[in-house]
Amino acid sequence: MIHRVTFRAFVASTEEAERVREALSLFVLNEAISSTKAKGHYGNRIEILDATLNKKEGLAFFKKLKEEIPKLEMDRLCKELPKRVDEECQLHFRLDKQAAYKGESHLTDFGDSIHVCTRIESYPARREKAMKIAEALL
Repeated sequence: MIHRVTFRAFVASTEEAERVREALSLFVLNEAISSTKAKGHYGNRIEILDATLNKKEGLAFFKKLKEEIPKLEMDRLCKELPKRVDEECQLHFRLDKQAAYKGESHLTDFGDSIHVCTRIESYPARREKAMKIAEALL
């Protein structure tokens, strides 16, 4: 059904990296999170936190997500699948970083978030087939 699920969160210079790591660890194991240091356009410090789940772990993530995200948000995500599944058979959405820090799962459309990208298994790789699989995941 899926190849992998990747997560990415940015830690701005005004944020505490441990808090963002704690928010991300709501969805992945803390030891699976890697960190990269970078500089912003104005020379500000940015830390990028990444994590990847394999097939089995990714399916467990989606099961947990379906249980925890409010029904209206999940319905919206399902309705927006045509915009969220790209030609490379990847499903994209964002989770609210502040809510995750509080132990809650919510979707968001804003930049201060945890970016989720799911590579969907589709043979042959076709967007239409990937959308049907994404519907089944959600």
